[in-house]
This record gives sequence, C-alpha cells and structure tokens, in this order.
Amino acid sequence: MSTQNNDFYTRLKQQLLDSSSWPCTYKFKFILKTDLDDISVLKKIFNEIDADVKSRLSSSKNFTSVTITAKMKSPDQIIEKYKSASIIKGIISL
Repeated sequence: MSTQNNDFYTRLKQQLLDSSSWPCTYKFKFILKTDLDDISVLKKIFNEIDADVKSRLSSSKNFTSVTITAKMKSPDQIIEKYKSASIIKGIISL
C-alpha cells in the first residue's frame, strides 16, 4: 500500500474516532461500473455483518451507486471494509 493511502486511512481513523462513539451506524457509498460480478463482490464484503444494501443505476445505466448502512464496531472495521472494496477495479469510494 502506498504512503499516500496509509496517510489517508490514518486521517480517516482519527476523524472517525473524534466524530463518533463506538459502535455506531456508518453509511458507505460506492460508485462502480454496472457489472453484476463487481456488485456481487462488493455485497459479499459486507455479508458477515447486518447491512442494509441499496443500489441505484445511473441514468445512462453505465454506473451503479451502492449505499451500504451498517452498525460498525470501530474505525478499524470501517477501514478494513474500504480496503477490501478497493480491490474492485474502478470503484469510487465516497
């Protein structure tokens, strides 16, 4: 992992620690190309936790936005999910 990514995750962890009490409900937002295999991979990343998954196609149907809301135990658990999702080619995490 690059130093830039490490810095990002370090800042994110600190911001999450400062802004929330744990556990808390967290909303993940992703945009990816409309590919059923990629969307399935993303959903599987959240299988082991009770998560509410909603998806919406773009008007051109080329992209899908996926919102996942789940009760997370810690900032580390959130970062682990972002890192797991980053293996999906072209995914944008918001």
